[in-house]
Amino acid sequence: MVTTPGHASAGKRHKRRLTLHYGYVFPAVVMFVLFVAYPILWVIGESLRGSSSSHRSDFVGLNHYWQLFQDPVFWQVLLNMFLWGLITIPVQMVVGGTIAYLIETYTTRSKTFFRVMFFLPVITSVSVVSIVWSQMYAPYYGIIQQYAKAVGVQLTTSPLGDPNLVIYALIVVNIWQWTGFSMIMYVAGLTNIPTELWDAAKIDGAHGWKLATRVIIPLLTPVTRSLLLLGVIGTLQTFPIVYLMSDGGPDHASEIFGTYIFKQGFVIGDIGYASALSTVTLIIALALSMIQIVAFGARLNPNRESLV
Repeated sequence: MVTTPGHASAGKRHKRRLTLHYGYVFPAVVMFVLFVAYPILWVIGESLRGSSSSHRSDFVGLNHYWQLFQDPVFWQVLLNMFLWGLITIPVQMVVGGTIAYLIETYTTRSKTFFRVMFFLPVITSVSVVSIVWSQMYAPYYGIIQQYAKAVGVQLTTSPLGDPNLVIYALIVVNIWQWTGFSMIMYVAGLTNIPTELWDAAKIDGAHGWKLATRVIIPLLTPVTRSLLLLGVIGTLQTFPIVYLMSDGGPDHASEIFGTYIFKQGFVIGDIGYASALSTVTLIIALALSMIQIVAFGARLNPNRESLV
């Protein structure tokens, strides 16, 4: 077959386009390998060694994982993470969605003000949030104590010092700080609903609760599913609030993956065991994310109404 000059020039243009496309992708691949793939593989490798902060010992196989599942603190951590996700994710979505609906439906000129006010805790420093709420939880002069006195209850200790209450006290702080994120997501979803649908629903007699349950909530399903996925990931990434307010105590009652991994790796110096904990956390995060993506992934596109 004879190659004509036209075919040769077309082939060269195709190669140049491929080279250009690979050139665009190459920096992202390098960043992924250096800052995602390599650290993950390094942590997995360290979890199979008896390494510490002072030296690296020989290959120990799955000993750290066997130790992990025999560790009662690990099971306490799992329970705390389960409670954290079970309470914070639905409460933040329901409260955030309700606030967004009220702002978009019943306010006119002051929409921006209310959006900013409810979103402000999200962008507030975690250190500031932790200090303020720790003072509010203080047993003798905190605002919680003042309200307790008003109803005839005398608090002798802070909720942060009570093993039965500490995890719930921290969950309240997390909900307060991050509900604004759910609110702004729902605001974005509400503003994307065509005004024609609002008008048609109102003409058909949908108002108040009926409008919310029959029209708004179904149309916001993609946002809800996105928040569910982000909430699960955020739950497993929780660290600053717990570390600053309770440090996982008392007696590991508020211990979570982040604080326990930090203590094992940087306080005790058991890098191998901390790496095993990190690997298990990664596996849990991947498993939960994949389950949600498989179950809801095809429905996350709001333009595919037949799947919603």
